[in-house]
Order: sequence, then structure tokens, then C-alpha cells
Amino acid sequence: MKRKIFCSLDIGNSKLTAVLAKAEKQRINILATATSPVRGLSKGRVAELADLVDCIQQILDKLSSETGINIKSILISVNGDYIHARYSFAAVALSEIANRQISLADINYLRRQAKLLGVHMDETILHEFPQTYILDDDHSTFNPLGLLARKIKLNSYLLSASHTLLGNVKTAVQQAGYDIEDVLYSGVASGFSVLSAEEKEKGVLLIDLGACFTSLLFFKDKILRDFKIIPFGGNDITDDISKSLELPWELAEDLKKSSLVLSAQDPKASDKVVVRRFGSYKTLERSAIYEAAKIRLEEFLGKVRSAIHSSIWKDKMTSGIVGVGGAANLEGILEKIESSTGMPVRLGHIKDVSSGGGALGPQFAAAVGLIYYSDAKNLPSLKSYLMGKTPLERATNFIRNLYQDYF
Repeated sequence: MKRKIFCSLDIGNSKLTAVLAKAEKQRINILATATSPVRGLSKGRVAELADLVDCIQQILDKLSSETGINIKSILISVNGDYIHARYSFAAVALSEIANRQISLADINYLRRQAKLLGVHMDETILHEFPQTYILDDDHSTFNPLGLLARKIKLNSYLLSASHTLLGNVKTAVQQAGYDIEDVLYSGVASGFSVLSAEEKEKGVLLIDLGACFTSLLFFKDKILRDFKIIPFGGNDITDDISKSLELPWELAEDLKKSSLVLSAQDPKASDKVVVRRFGSYKTLERSAIYEAAKIRLEEFLGKVRSAIHSSIWKDKMTSGIVGVGGAANLEGILEKIESSTGMPVRLGHIKDVSSGGGALGPQFAAAVGLIYYSDAKNLPSLKSYLMGKTPLERATNFIRNLYQDYF
């Protein structure tokens, strides 16, 4: 059987991350990767359409030239403060006379109603996470298929995006010459590549540290239970270093990546860093770089603690915290989060991937997660359609469910 080739593009606030891969036997074979600075975006929103279009064309042309593969359609992930989360509820009466068996069509109808009732006029649903189904007001279950009831309710958790702002990102991709297969929120995409099924079952907090935003995603029972977004990212630390030490922004960014240590112990004053500024060399103490970022970092850690404590799921995260995103590479930042929250923290490692270029860092989590998601996405299982006691009953249910789902 021919293996499908996927191309994914994580549209971050400071860079684009692209992956071209082939799915093979529950494993992702990476064919090529690329990252590049992004232009035309401001905190996740399209500011200059032509610049963003040009960036997308350049990075995907690079993948094509490296592999000789003609890319026509891509999966994309997005991030920004235009992503919103809310609960939605829906209910449907199955029978006025007696209990009847719940079909796949009933479940799908209920989910469509929950999405319809939960979305605002100017929004697009990115993700839905059914939380629980309630049968006849007294019995809850994660999977009501085949059970008997007269009435069924659904409590669902939705992630939505501004239709206009997301539409601008889609327009950039389409003007670059590519079709869009699917759109995911970057934090959700990362969960597919770095979290195990056991972690999602027991409870795990995924922290996605980006350039402009940090998102917290609480998983329990294998589904997303809560979502928080903090307006802080790696760019804020760069800004503070640039202003405090009177350095160009690009030089401050390089210093942040190469010389900033956010470990539990402050850097020694004797540590020196030599930088070139305006044609001359300047010696900086490593402690000065730390002090420039210290105040904002403490504010960020306080916001993380507040976001965790405000969630009703905070005590269910028995698998601790997993950190992803470009800012997760900052030396010592995960240790700071661990000491601040009192929860065990690990760096997100991309699972079951073969790559000729070696291990992929946490900044690739969303791009690879898109591919995991698309590879796993398929039609409902045949078993869901073939419920019934007799062959005639199963055939009738199959035709009815298929018709109601797709027509």
C-alpha cells in the first residue's frame, strides 16, 4: 500500500516550522524539516499579507527542493490570543414512550448541536472535546453508543478562533499556492507528538512556551479538560535584555539563546560574555543578562501558578508538566517552572519519529503533531456502524448511520 506523505506548517509568532514526512507502520519518517523567521505577523495576527505569503512560499519551496516532492496541500497549526475556550451543552430526546438504543447518528447529531450552540457568529470551531454524556439525567458515560435511554445530554469543551483573523492566515497559505488539509491549534497539535496515552489518561499539563504567548492545556481521561493562555513569551525576555543592556534586538535574541541561564542558582558575576556592537566589542557580565530578564521571568512564573490554581483540574495532573515550544529551550526555564509550581516538569520529546538529521527539538512538536493527527484521523470504525442483533438489523443500522452521517 502506498504510504501517504504529509506536509505540515506551524505558523508561530516568531518563526515558521515546516516538516515533510511519510507515515509508516505507526511511525513517522521525517523526510525534511525547515525553520525560518516569519514576517507579516504581529502576535499571531496577519499584519502584512504579502510578507507572510512570501515566507510561506520560501520555506515550503525549500522542502520541495530538498526532497524533489511537489507539495500541493498542507496541514497548519496556529497560535494567538484570538483562540478562545468555552463549554457548550446540548440535549436531545430519543423517545417519548420507551428507552431506545443510542446510535452513532444520535451522538453525531448531539455533537453538531453542541458546536452550533457554543460557537459565536464571528468564530470558527477548531476543536471539540466531548467531556461526558448524561443519560436520562442520572447516568454519565464517555461512550453512550449502544446504551439505552430516553434522553441524552452532552457537555462539550470547544476551542474556537476568530473567523476573520484565522481567515487571514488561511488566505496567506492559499495565496502562497497551497490547499489547506486541516487547521489545529498549536498546543493541541503538540500534544499528539509529545504526550503518551498513559499521561493523557492519568492527567498531564502541557505548557507551550512560544514567542508571544504561553498556553496551558490540561489533559485528563485522554481529552482536553481546560485551557489557559498567558500573554508572555520568549520575545518578552528579549525585549527586556535589549532595553536594559541597550543592545539591538537581534543581538539580545542571540544572547538570550546562547548566554542566558535561568537555573535555580544565579550566574556568577565572574562569567563574562563578549559581544560585538556597532563595530566594536563589549564585555558583559552574564549576571547582567540574568538580571535584565529576572523581573519579567518572576512575573511570568506567578501567572503560571495563578493559571494552574484557577483550574479545577489542577490536582488531577498526576503526570506533571511537559514543556514544548521554542522558549522551552531556554536553559533553566523548565527548572524554574518546576520549583515555582512544585510539580515535576520534563521537556517534551517527540515520540516514534525517525529522522536522518537526529532528534527534533521541542520547537518541532506542533509541526510533527499535525502529522500524527492527520495520520490517525480516519472514518468511524466499521463496528460503530454495524450494531444490531441480526444480520438484517446490522445492515439496516449501517445504511441508516452512514446516510445520517454523510448525507
